[in-house]
Amino acid sequence: MKFLLIPLLLAAASASAQNNPNLDRDSRDPARRAAAERKAPEPAAESAPSEEIPFEKILAAPGDLDLNERFAREQIRRGDLRGAATTLERILILAPGRDRTRLLYAAVLLRLDALQDAERELRLVLARLAPADVIAEAKAYLKLVEGRRRKTHFDARLSVGYGWDDNRNSASDTDTNLFFGVPVLLNPNSRRQDDTNVMFSGGLGVSRDFGGAKPQKAFANVSYYRGEQTLIDALDLQAYSVAGGFALRALGYELRPAAGFDHVLLSQSTYLRNLWQGLRVSRKLKPRLEAYADFRREDQRFVRTPLVANATDRTGEQYDLTVGANWVVSPRDRLAFFAGHRRKYARAVAQAYRRETLGGDYTRLLGRGMFFVAGLTGQFDRYDRPDVSLSTMGREDDALVGQVLIGAPLTLLWDPLSGFTGTLGVERFQQYSNLVNYKYTNTRLTAMVTYKWGI
Repeated sequence: MKFLLIPLLLAAASASAQNNPNLDRDSRDPARRAAAERKAPEPAAESAPSEEIPFEKILAAPGDLDLNERFAREQIRRGDLRGAATTLERILILAPGRDRTRLLYAAVLLRLDALQDAERELRLVLARLAPADVIAEAKAYLKLVEGRRRKTHFDARLSVGYGWDDNRNSASDTDTNLFFGVPVLLNPNSRRQDDTNVMFSGGLGVSRDFGGAKPQKAFANVSYYRGEQTLIDALDLQAYSVAGGFALRALGYELRPAAGFDHVLLSQSTYLRNLWQGLRVSRKLKPRLEAYADFRREDQRFVRTPLVANATDRTGEQYDLTVGANWVVSPRDRLAFFAGHRRKYARAVAQAYRRETLGGDYTRLLGRGMFFVAGLTGQFDRYDRPDVSLSTMGREDDALVGQVLIGAPLTLLWDPLSGFTGTLGVERFQQYSNLVNYKYTNTRLTAMVTYKWGI
């Protein structure tokens, strides 16, 4: 039953993940992160193509308003929001009737967290006979301003999806397994099997801002995941999760201590109870560059089930340390890099291992709420002792995981579908191992529809 662990951990992670609407924040799941990023409307003026404009050219033509606005967009692209605000303010003094410029100015003020000034500019736009698209974007930004002023925020998410795997049971590519060092041909039921599944997940979160000179926040969330296989019922999975924590800022750092509990069922039977604690420390090195470190401790209690008689062998503590950086290359492009170390202890020493991880992903916002994500991760596992029932060799696994995902708001198809997002993804998992039992590949295709709501 070695194939059970990977889908289990993936599902548990999906059930406990939180969405974050800030492009500068980190998420180990690029699909969830990109979906969250689309919550902020994208003003046409801000997303217009930019060009490198020397400041000397601006000094030579201070009355060229179009040139100055292109320069402001270039400042935004470089992350110089305060400089862009000054440039746009100068334009509006000379030409107060430029509605799109004022909308861009309000968007910059919002990103600078100058809520009162942003609201003033937005209400000026709404008071004029501006074009319909400008009015619509101004109303969307005004909702963001009102939302940020609330001390307590609620959000909810519901997702339904369909997936296909070409090797759902993670069977060896060689159609053989080792048994006391002797290769044994697998029976037909144990060889690689493709399968489809229906997925459902939901989550509810609440956060409370305490404000002050050093903003503080408390947050909590509950989530649920369920995956039902069409053929391999042994891999039907459910996961319930609850988590909470705080966000604190001090000396230029953001600290996020958190704790939670996961309850995982495999084929309708309790398989894992997991109590975890974690700490995330992050710091802005530059306006568009953030570095972070995540530490997490888990107390994993596996439960014997009718299908996994030796599940308790995996019971033990697990420690993860991840360091990384998020770089917003431009308002539309984001790169993330991370490296991790895991130490897993287990009741059966043959199930204990060390894992090193290295990876990165690229996110591209395509406009009109659409996005593209590509990620690549390598992970390298070394087990403490051989499982002599398989081989006297120590187990060594090297895996490579590639992912591509595209998504779009369903309002592109039908206006009443506001809040709904559709995604299509493909993932390729390829694992090499010195033991043929664990050498396998799997290609996974998914289609998801997600509804999000928040105040």
